[in-house]
Amino acid sequence: MLWGSATLALPVVSILKYKKNGETEYTPAAVRAIADLKRQGGGTLTYPAGQFVQGPVEITGSGISIQGAGIGRTFLIRNSQRGYALWANRKQRVLIRDLSIDCDKSPIEGGIYFGGCTASGADRVSVQNADASTFVVENQLFNAGDEKAVSDRNVFRNCRASGQKRYHEVGGKSPFIAGGYARNTRFESCTVTDCVGDAFDSDNAPGTVFVRCVARNTKGISPYAGFWSEGEQTDSDHRVMWSNCKAIGYRVGFGVSERVKATIQNGEAENCVNAVKGLHYQYRIVITNFTARNCGKGLEATDTDGVLTFSGPVTLTKVRTLNTVARNSFSNYGGGTSTNEETIIGPGCEFDRDAYISYENSGSRRITVDGATFRGGNIRYYNGQLTELLVKNSQFINGGIVGARIKQSRITAGSRFTTTDSTKTAIQLSLDSYNTTIDNATFEGYNRVSNNAKMGTGVRQTNRRQPR
Repeated sequence: MLWGSATLALPVVSILKYKKNGETEYTPAAVRAIADLKRQGGGTLTYPAGQFVQGPVEITGSGISIQGAGIGRTFLIRNSQRGYALWANRKQRVLIRDLSIDCDKSPIEGGIYFGGCTASGADRVSVQNADASTFVVENQLFNAGDEKAVSDRNVFRNCRASGQKRYHEVGGKSPFIAGGYARNTRFESCTVTDCVGDAFDSDNAPGTVFVRCVARNTKGISPYAGFWSEGEQTDSDHRVMWSNCKAIGYRVGFGVSERVKATIQNGEAENCVNAVKGLHYQYRIVITNFTARNCGKGLEATDTDGVLTFSGPVTLTKVRTLNTVARNSFSNYGGGTSTNEETIIGPGCEFDRDAYISYENSGSRRITVDGATFRGGNIRYYNGQLTELLVKNSQFINGGIVGARIKQSRITAGSRFTTTDSTKTAIQLSLDSYNTTIDNATFEGYNRVSNNAKMGTGVRQTNRRQPR
């Protein structure tokens, strides 16, 4: 349950009790049952196993639960009337659980809508074939013009969306969405399979949390995002967290734009083009323990869009790319767009492709690489005359640093470069790149350390790679 045992003392009634002879659908029975529970101060309306054809049903009272016999056992079959199968405005403690909803005949909208609700949600609910939205939490009230109310602390657990047909056209939304200033929404152990649109979305919804959610596309690469968060409003402290979430088969695995303050913990993107795409221009993205696997197809020829690609400041810890086919880019806005906030590529990060840190003076003005490993890839920059680079305690295995023009670059303190290609130069600089210094670093197997950098103290070089 979502809120303990608050409804145990309230009445429990069956939908069958309210069905009248001659009625071909269950919509009137549901309306009568909910009205009865509302008069009694709340309670539970139960549906046994079976199929129940009905249209949109409004839950008009607080403290009301809709209880089925289980996913795949109780099926609410939508009729051809537009609207949501179950919806509520300005209510508290409304819970829907243990049932499936088939929206194939519904022309617009879909499964469940909470407008201006508090401490409400769904548990173990499956919705399939929604037309333009599936699970929605908004401050905007449904069917009430521009009227709004505060949505807060709503929870969706163990819910599934599959087969949603439209997105954005005629008001289509993401299968799972918290939007319009809805606060502190939680999606836990929810899945999206083969739906049109961004699978999970937080659109100006402060405090949205996604835990153990999976976005899965099995039909090639979806042109949308597995997880997306946006919000340009200046009056909203828009924070979002993705924890133990996974995106499979999307154009963007995890996307952040505008003023969102995003955190990704223990995440994974597989067979996506961009594993993480940050179109953030102000606030920092923090990513810890994240793996991008088999990503980047279609980006092989680009410099400013990558598997991990950011236009603003990021902090990365234990972030890995595996079997990638394109580079990473910390400078995905051209034309000189930049930020003075530092980007930190920290301990445990490991990349198997190049990472562009500056391109035509775009990206963060200071890049710190501390404790990272580049395995077969390079740090690259081009025309970073406003960018500073600090590399320390990092490893380059069959890789190095390649750049043209940078404000200042320092390679120091425990950094180690090793290669099996004895013709390579570890640090390849061109076009007036004379302000790079190297000290306290080790180079093994390279033909030379650098063509233009200044050598400080503690630089060690051997022409043959030493055993590790």
